[in-house]
Amino acid sequence: MNINPENNNDIPEDKDEIDAENAAIDAAVAAKKRQQEEEAEMLRRNATRGLGNTDYEESEPRWGTARFNERTSLMLFVRGAPEPFVFDAGSIVELVIGRIDPDSGQSPDVDLENFSGMEKGVSRRHATIIRKDGSLNLVDAGSHNGTYLNGQRLIAHQPRVLRDGDDIRLGFLVLRVKFVRVPITS
Repeated sequence: MNINPENNNDIPEDKDEIDAENAAIDAAVAAKKRQQEEEAEMLRRNATRGLGNTDYEESEPRWGTARFNERTSLMLFVRGAPEPFVFDAGSIVELVIGRIDPDSGQSPDVDLENFSGMEKGVSRRHATIIRKDGSLNLVDAGSHNGTYLNGQRLIAHQPRVLRDGDDIRLGFLVLRVKFVRVPITS
């Protein structure tokens, strides 16, 4: 085994070669760090934040009507927002509640992005309202922060009947349900 540095071709000859190798290593490390930061930023922008313990909410029971027919409109009021989402009974089969997906551009029927949805823990496809047998049902879509109906956490993919006056909480964002009868016109 030859340990004479003059015969070893792997050892750099001069300071310029060492500086060039160090600069290449520094550039590779910086590029990898930038890539990791970009990936973390993309994940931060697109992922639903886990908000810790969202299991507790003070609420009072409400016993409004569950009846939802052709002469009824659904209004969803976002807490603190002036204008509700309004849906005519004839147009409701399935309403997706969530926020816009920036990758695909798909927007849910009830898009909560402009109501600080991401910051409040709303998933892109958080829950669904389904019209079935003369009533509306709320179904959690397996969301990270859960869906609550009047303070009770829903079991994912199991429908619960919506009633006039109910509160729906998605993460920390609250919607009030209102059924409005449409007057008969002759």
